[in-house]
Amino acid sequence: MRTHITKKIMATALWAASALTFTACNDFLDLEPLDQVTPESYFQNADQLAAYSIAYYTDLFTTPSGWSQGGILNGDANTDNMVNGDGDTDLYTTNLWQTSHSGDLGFSLIRYCNYFFETVLPRYDEGFYGEGNAEVDHYIGEMYFIRAWVYFSRLKTYGDYPIVTEVLEDNSEDLIAHGTRMPRNEVANFILSDLDKAIGLLQDKGFEANNRINKQVAQLVKSRVALYEASYERYHQGTGRVPGDEDWPGYRVHPNYSFDVEAHVDSLLEVSMEAAKEVADNTTLTENTMVLDQHPETYTTGWNPYFEMYASDDLSGIDEVLMWRDYGTISTTNATHGVCAYIVTGGWNGLLKGYVESFLMANGLPIYANGSGYQGDETLDDVKADRDGRLQLFLFSESNYLPFNDQFSDTVFNFSPVLAPARTGEMGDQTGYRLRKGESFDVENNTYGKAEGTTGQIVFRGVEAYLNYIEAQYMLDGSINSTSASYWRAIRERAAVDPDYTATIAATDMSIEAEGDWGAYSGGELVDATLYNIRRERRCEFIGEGMRWNDLVRWRSMDQLKTQNYIPEGCNFWTSMYQTATTNENHAASSFVEGPTASDANISSSEESVYIRPYRISSSNTLYDGYTWMNAHYNSPLPIREIELLSPDESVDTSVLYQTWGWPTEANLPAEE
Repeated sequence: MRTHITKKIMATALWAASALTFTACNDFLDLEPLDQVTPESYFQNADQLAAYSIAYYTDLFTTPSGWSQGGILNGDANTDNMVNGDGDTDLYTTNLWQTSHSGDLGFSLIRYCNYFFETVLPRYDEGFYGEGNAEVDHYIGEMYFIRAWVYFSRLKTYGDYPIVTEVLEDNSEDLIAHGTRMPRNEVANFILSDLDKAIGLLQDKGFEANNRINKQVAQLVKSRVALYEASYERYHQGTGRVPGDEDWPGYRVHPNYSFDVEAHVDSLLEVSMEAAKEVADNTTLTENTMVLDQHPETYTTGWNPYFEMYASDDLSGIDEVLMWRDYGTISTTNATHGVCAYIVTGGWNGLLKGYVESFLMANGLPIYANGSGYQGDETLDDVKADRDGRLQLFLFSESNYLPFNDQFSDTVFNFSPVLAPARTGEMGDQTGYRLRKGESFDVENNTYGKAEGTTGQIVFRGVEAYLNYIEAQYMLDGSINSTSASYWRAIRERAAVDPDYTATIAATDMSIEAEGDWGAYSGGELVDATLYNIRRERRCEFIGEGMRWNDLVRWRSMDQLKTQNYIPEGCNFWTSMYQTATTNENHAASSFVEGPTASDANISSSEESVYIRPYRISSSNTLYDGYTWMNAHYNSPLPIREIELLSPDESVDTSVLYQTWGWPTEANLPAEE
């Protein structure tokens, strides 16, 4: 999602020199930094290159650490998939997100990469590291990947962005000369160029037990970047957010700029397909046995490899996992997370009704279709009955056992949603729909109130290549080819869903799907049923994995919220569940006080809806009336002082930076459109 602004300035980040600190660790753990060293004594061998390139892994890749649950548990927060905490009030209101006066545009990591290239590449070209040194090649490839990955983050955040490939001098002339904000299509091309360089240097999957970047990771990200930009340019064209649009703000710096958008989109789609196919054809999807649960007293391993892919300490032997983060102890340093412990007690989040309803029946029909067999939503077991295997596996219901934790290691409990938690704002379920992906039956991973989990966390997964190819190919050709068909069937077969996707398409009613799925829209208009079902497949496959926000942005799927507020809803609580779901996370009795006027309210009103509405418990909640939208929120604004600093006279009007479309050039003002 959008980058939070800190109190640093772009000019400082572009040139500031600092001593090198890094983490010498191939296991992707949080270790104390090595002693500071001088640049002259460093970059002498492969080990030093390796330490430099891994130093920022934990910053670059979204994985949980301690109680910071970035990644699987809260990865889809603040979308139509999930709510978490108080929600993103800045994003979904019209006036709370405002331009800042000063901030950080994120150049420090770019400088970190450029310093490496300016120091290492001349030595490499001179043969300093010897001929055919595969490890040196690999770590140079990692740095190309990292620069591409950082730039991809900036592309998603800002769109147009300066392309800086040198370590700049500490003077305004050099900063202005190299700090020009460049059109987003050129930024995307630069990212893909760096990824190509990385692919040519990186070792294959299996290197360092897949705890580090490898060639297949770079190919997957290449397909992701190309698909992202192709989608963005196609669906946002004509809005002012794509270079060459009539209202594009970049004309002030790039007068008369133009490029063939559709030709660029088609080229990107071809790039995405080619890179995705390289990965997909060499990735075996992890088996789903459709064994749905284990008893906490007698659990075993190997019961369902698909479920256990998210619940095992060692992911190195799983072909689908291209890269993962290891946890545990090295020397005196311990890297752990709280994913498993939160799953036992609830993480004060919850999947949304529209998301749960988007999952198909096992027979491939939408729940509303004639003959679907849908059993309704009076209980959570009813919701899951005969549904897509991913929903059955990764959503809790009354028949599921809770794993033991250190507080309850001899009493077996079945799941019951915690809608009046003892520790509100930290534990419990906001919607009643609790994510089960990442659950571990190992009690040592489930210490109450402590983040002591050591299950491996996935960073990149090969199934994405299948989905990237299908979407790019359909966007390019307007029909499903044989390769896409084979990939789609494989995904559905693994999900225990009838592989005949054509029957699903024929039964799809877009007017019904649009009620709970923002991905049914692009630019405020409904998409066709085939494209929608491709998007649906992606949504259901990546349940909880943090892909949704970027997909919604590139598809331009929030325009309709400008005129139609979206009120997040959860499970059907007030028909009968209120009679059984009456305990908190400690399994003690709880009671309910209905909102929105009672000062001690802890549940939304039964008179308003039988469905839980987590942001309508109190009328003072900023999101009480639901989410609305400003189209400028698809990208972040530049801090005003950063714009001024890259001007010869410190004026916004003469700066080589221009403000993002839809945002003002004065500080402390909200988006204009």
